[in-house]
Amino acid sequence: MIPKTLSRGARVPLVQHLEELRQRVIFCVFFFIAAFIICYIFSDRLLAPFAGLLSAKMVFLTPLEAFMAYMNIAFYAALALSVPVFAWHAWAFVLPGLLEHESRKAGRFVVGTIVFFALGLVFCWYLVLPFAIPFLMAYGGDVMTPMISVKAHLNFCLSMLLVFGLVFELPVIVVFLHNIGLVSYKALKDFRRYWIVVAFVIGAIVTPTPDMFNQTMASVPLVVLYEASIIYIRFFGRKEQPLEEKSDETNG
Repeated sequence: MIPKTLSRGARVPLVQHLEELRQRVIFCVFFFIAAFIICYIFSDRLLAPFAGLLSAKMVFLTPLEAFMAYMNIAFYAALALSVPVFAWHAWAFVLPGLLEHESRKAGRFVVGTIVFFALGLVFCWYLVLPFAIPFLMAYGGDVMTPMISVKAHLNFCLSMLLVFGLVFELPVIVVFLHNIGLVSYKALKDFRRYWIVVAFVIGAIVTPTPDMFNQTMASVPLVVLYEASIIYIRFFGRKEQPLEEKSDETNG
């Protein structure tokens, strides 16, 4: 049963809040378990696209490795299905304590976080992995024969997907910092020349492989997303008070 959302501004005892939280946590746990069971039933179909990224057939090196591969793919698929449900219940729980304008801003932040993370996954799956994996496997040449274990392959793909999902959160973070007044439009604009260097340093740190191809593929989106954030703030961001008005208020 889905817990009932309290009305905004309603005053209820702490015990009722805790009971609502307990019900929402229980619902989320059962939803995740149900999603995991369904994903495990179809785990072979979920694993097939990852195997399709390789030109060679995957192998497993221990008796448990193949079983754990199906468990892992089912777990991450169930987690991906459950995240929107978790976010909705967290939002419904805190909504009664927010003012109307606060709820609008928080809602946009939550939606933006999910959307940009999903965009990062799509970018990685369709533009990075199909080129990165053949590029890396070509290093073997005629000297080495690829024998990729299912565990190593899944860990690599899932790590890359996570990295690009987090990389694409940059606009949400920048806009959030601007909205709370920690950074100004002028500061972001002046910092753009240094951000190119910072982006490539971040790309070198977060990518799980040391090759320049994957590091560049992670760094270029950081530069583009930073520029997109500046453009968004320029036209739709919080209106900043001129320095002269701020000094007048301080003196007054």
